[in-house]
Amino acid sequence: MINLKYETWVNVCRGIFGQSENSLKEYLQLYPFSLLSDDEKVYIQKEDFFDKFILNGAFFKNKLIFDFPKHYIQKGNSSFRSTKLVSPLLYIYLESIGYHVWEAYEKESNKTRCYYAGDFQEGDFHYKRSYDNFYADVNECSRRYRYYYKFDINNFFDNLDINILFDNINRTSNIIDSRTALIYKRLLQTIGSGKFPTVENSCSLSFLATCVYLDLFDKKLETLMDDLEDIERYQIVRYVDDLYIFFDTSEESLNDSVSFIKNSVIHFYREINLQLNEQKSTYGNANNISDELSAALYDHYVNELDINISSMFNESTVKTFIDELFVIAKERAHNHNRYKEIKESIFSRTGIQYSSEEVFRYLIYYRRSLFKDAELISKLFALIQTDYKLIKYDIRNFINMLLNTRNGDLIKFFLKQIFENNNLDSFDITMIINYLISRSFQHQPLLEKLAQYEPEICKYITNYCNDSFMKSVISDENNGYLHLILEGSYDFGNDLKVWYIYFMYCHYRSSGDSLEAFSYYKSYFDRITALLMHYKGVERTGKGKPNYKMFYKQSSIIRSFNRINFNSAISDIKDLIEKAHDLRNHNPINHSSAEVMDDESLNVSEIEQVIGELELLLELGFKGAVIN
Repeated sequence: MINLKYETWVNVCRGIFGQSENSLKEYLQLYPFSLLSDDEKVYIQKEDFFDKFILNGAFFKNKLIFDFPKHYIQKGNSSFRSTKLVSPLLYIYLESIGYHVWEAYEKESNKTRCYYAGDFQEGDFHYKRSYDNFYADVNECSRRYRYYYKFDINNFFDNLDINILFDNINRTSNIIDSRTALIYKRLLQTIGSGKFPTVENSCSLSFLATCVYLDLFDKKLETLMDDLEDIERYQIVRYVDDLYIFFDTSEESLNDSVSFIKNSVIHFYREINLQLNEQKSTYGNANNISDELSAALYDHYVNELDINISSMFNESTVKTFIDELFVIAKERAHNHNRYKEIKESIFSRTGIQYSSEEVFRYLIYYRRSLFKDAELISKLFALIQTDYKLIKYDIRNFINMLLNTRNGDLIKFFLKQIFENNNLDSFDITMIINYLISRSFQHQPLLEKLAQYEPEICKYITNYCNDSFMKSVISDENNGYLHLILEGSYDFGNDLKVWYIYFMYCHYRSSGDSLEAFSYYKSYFDRITALLMHYKGVERTGKGKPNYKMFYKQSSIIRSFNRINFNSAISDIKDLIEKAHDLRNHNPINHSSAEVMDDESLNVSEIEQVIGELELLLELGFKGAVIN
């Protein structure tokens, strides 16, 4: 169904599976991969699994594939990204899309140093190393150039135009054929509810947004900088939508240069439907950039020097931090900016370039023993008792800090605040999710509390985070007759058209376009019926192949299904097939009469009911015996 190479699938699997178990267990999206056995990893990477289940699109028949719960990922300013969770198998598929493009895409911009959340070249599918290298690059440039201009984009991911993205992918060569492009495009639109999706720790989506979507922009910016006579030299560095232009010019030419650069950037961004965030766009002397950028790790990554954080920060530092938070909690005078100011003042030191966030996280994740100090635990207890909502400014770090104490009374008190709150907001839900991840989801009362507000996230946890997700991949419950492919009983997976049609049905169903969805489902039903009757030996062509042409006729479908003994109660087959054909023939998608548009009593639930009954007919048909 797509022109994805097996080698691409294997490389992506290795990149994901190769991350440390601790790293995988930090994130809800990646957690399921930490539960895979070595044998299951080998099975997923087998060419037979790829050919039968992935390449042809058969895995889209899995009932869980098109579930996309919203996810809660907190940004540095305490707000939340609009993100979705996807099934683990679909996550691998998504990463394969970006890798597929990366293997063949040739960037037109050649002077801009681009970083995204990972590095396909290095087989690195995690953002951390790339992000740190970006900071190191920025710090290096701040020492080499006189001025800098930093640009930010308003709601970058929400405003990416998927059509522009795919035009860029195939701009110079046919990297993705038209059918594959349509499937990839529809899939991204479905996950993102019409927009470019954001998925936690997706190297692929970050690459597409950075190195493909912004490629022509970067090329135009390079040309502009080359042509500016007042610019002596320059370097452009970007991490996704964070763009830095470093340059040298005379002091007399500075105002004219920055004005021209800014106006050009605004224009170039508008050409690709993006808008500059002027409040976050600044310029100045490059040697002052650390005031603007919470910079990190220059010496560690560029000069390969280790800076001993432990010698500068200890439990006394953390106690002082908690004391100052206690003051603003007691006064009920806290907000995100005040919290950030305190964090900066406590965890920053003259002479090092680690950011306060880097220091705080280092202490939490690598000096856990600090938090077992009795006095520190007492201070944390007092803070939580005064106002546990202060945690909302830095949820992930605080949850891990509380857990590091290993103090049952403190942790129980924190959970008590959650359980007594009957009006949870996004911050509370994020606290629950982060706590459950840290506890490997072993807290049933908290899961039940979460289910009251986010049942789809709980469904994701149940399906993928308590046991290997491969059980959901191969189970009859989630796959129905698709298990025949995986077990090798019948190779109707080689029929690429049937799974393409089914994918399009799923896309329109998820988009809420019921008439389009039914049109595709009916085509799928007719084609899969031909495969069913071939499998059962009811109807074949003279060449022993499925008789597709026969099963566009309702009489043939009715007659063939009546030859199967279902061994269970089933509705009137004749009535069901006739109703389905009427809906298809009166559907404006299929027929110009469009009579269904005149039926004011017809609603979405009726269409869904017909689809459900047809699907049941297929399920029972594959299980039933043929009557001679």
